Amino acid sequence: MILKEGVRTLGVSRELIIAFIIVNEVFRYFDYQFVVTSITDSKHSYKSLHYSGNAFDLRTRHIKDSKIIETIVNVIKERLGKDYDVVLEPDHIHIEYQPVF
Repeated sequence: MILKEGVRTLGVSRELIIAFIIVNEVFRYFDYQFVVTSITDSKHSYKSLHYSGNAFDLRTRHIKDSKIIETIVNVIKERLGKDYDVVLEPDHIHIEYQPVF
């Protein structure tokens, strides 16, 4: 796992650390580098879970095959389970911990 320069980790939740470990394993399985591009830094929507340390973004531009990206997203969703949202954005994957009660 690589943190893009400027990524802030202060206040990251334990649940996100678990997600980092799982996502890193998925990226290693597919032989791609896992690059975190934002956690509690950058500008996000007003109610974003980034600010509470419960969301992060990761890079996809180095993966040229969109089908592989979709497969990676689906594997991550399966492994993280229902308490995490995994969203494929046009230029990154957004993952947040948002438990369902």
